[in-house]
Amino acid sequence: MIEGVGGRVVADRYVLADRLGSGGMGTVWSAWDQLLQRTVAVKELHAVGGGHEQQMSMRRVLSEARAIARVTHPHVIDIYDLVEFDGGLWIVMELVPGGSLSERVRSSGLLSPAETARVGLEILSALEAVHAAGGLHRDVKPANVLLRADGSSVLTDFGIAALSGHTGLTGTGSVIGSAEYMAPERLRDQPVGPASDLFSLGVTLCFLATGQTPFARGDLAATTFAVAYEPPSVHVPGPLGDVIEQLLDKEPAKRPSGARLAEALRSIGDGAPRTLQATLRQPVLPAQAGQPARANRRRTALMGATAAVVLLAGAIATAYAVGDDPDPESKNQTAQTAAGVSAGSPVDAVMPVPGDRGRFWVFSGSEYMVVEVGADPASSRRVSGPDPIEQWRLTFGGLDRFTSKIDTVLPDPGDDHRFWVFSGDQYLLVHTAGDRSGKGRLHEPRPLTDWSDSIGKAPGFSDQIDAVMPVPGERGRFWVFSGSEYMVVKVGADPASSRRVSGPAPIEQWRLTFGGLDRFTEKIDAVLPDPGDDHRFWVFSGDQYLLVHTAGDRSGKGRLHEPRPLTDWPSLKSAGTD
Repeated sequence: MIEGVGGRVVADRYVLADRLGSGGMGTVWSAWDQLLQRTVAVKELHAVGGGHEQQMSMRRVLSEARAIARVTHPHVIDIYDLVEFDGGLWIVMELVPGGSLSERVRSSGLLSPAETARVGLEILSALEAVHAAGGLHRDVKPANVLLRADGSSVLTDFGIAALSGHTGLTGTGSVIGSAEYMAPERLRDQPVGPASDLFSLGVTLCFLATGQTPFARGDLAATTFAVAYEPPSVHVPGPLGDVIEQLLDKEPAKRPSGARLAEALRSIGDGAPRTLQATLRQPVLPAQAGQPARANRRRTALMGATAAVVLLAGAIATAYAVGDDPDPESKNQTAQTAAGVSAGSPVDAVMPVPGDRGRFWVFSGSEYMVVEVGADPASSRRVSGPDPIEQWRLTFGGLDRFTSKIDTVLPDPGDDHRFWVFSGDQYLLVHTAGDRSGKGRLHEPRPLTDWSDSIGKAPGFSDQIDAVMPVPGERGRFWVFSGSEYMVVKVGADPASSRRVSGPAPIEQWRLTFGGLDRFTEKIDAVLPDPGDDHRFWVFSGDQYLLVHTAGDRSGKGRLHEPRPLTDWPSLKSAGTD
């Protein structure tokens, strides 16, 4: 139930709005960040003990928060801030407006095996990122997995045990966390690790598929005993049941690794051919003493699913992918269109891959590729693609306009992983990562008139943006091109706070750069930064390109050569340049 709190301000910055929920370890509020002008979630952590004990718990929470804050991942909640206020700790994080997985099951029913596998893969990838950063979750359960508007999962509520310093049972015998989702080693007060989170993931998958957990016994004492000593009650048929039982092994070392688990879940989600799985299935081993034969069959099934995916990887290897792994229909489309692009300009838009200087996503018509740019066009190479833009399912999925053609991309100067993407008279704010689509789109398409003090007021610019080029040495300042005109825009924290610095003016004013070139003064399609020189850019128009040298307020040294054909770029040959 949401409860208003009358505008209490935390740390002179976060104005609390509504109470979203409360548990044993904290209360979560929606709040307004006055500094960055955005809505966030603020979790008030309940104090444990006092004096030295409370100081130690605060240090543990700070350590956990730092570990999670280092993780940029599409399925991990973003942590923005951690503040001490009014004698307590407050964690400021991304606000995910959708409900949790547990609410989804209650309201809409059980998930299919394929849906369960997809969610499992998302949670697994989040856990692996957290484990790589040196953190653990310790309370993986459906209530701690939120859903974005596009249905993707977001793992939240990390490090619950860090607040108390206990791994499972307290000195009084009470439980920190949710007993029915807790790994046996935690209840036995034994060392915990990544395998403990995978056990909890197995319980979560069982709940999504059946609506029940394998160890629930009606009261805490019976449930904790079942988790620690009794076999699980898993009533999930087929390969998914095999995977769940593997995860619920009492011994952490016997649970599947993250890599094997991902392969098995992916085979379930993709619907791997049964005949192929049967061909590669390992022989059924005799039951060991004291171990049911059923458990051996399930372990064999997981190995078979893993082998099937390994074999399939060579035939349907995903590209340097953006978005979720493409579905089979998308893969077929990729194969059919790999010869080239039939719609749009040869190069429509360019977006840098965060953290990989010199690597870019290049868009052309309804397709994209990843290109690594060298010292000159001939030394550039294609890393992957072409592939359909529709493979960016979390980012552009369901948006015909954006999957048909992207006009240009404008970096968010405040976050190297965020970009405004333009198509026609609409735009999106998207979050990307180095090799995935990250958190996908952060809102639904909006009109260019939102850019009210910059491009939204200029005739022509509010209809379409063709290209964007950063002004060297001026972070947040860009040349923006539309048709035969350009302007200089200072980009703020959001479209409404951006402002026009100068223009519109004819592109032909760039006399040293584009003067005398009708094609380039009529329309510029895309701009690709030279990774070796912040003042140099490759500029594309139709089937030609230029290398230009710019300065902060003028076109600088102008063009460094006359227009050349895109066939100079072997890496772009499959993007409509043959």
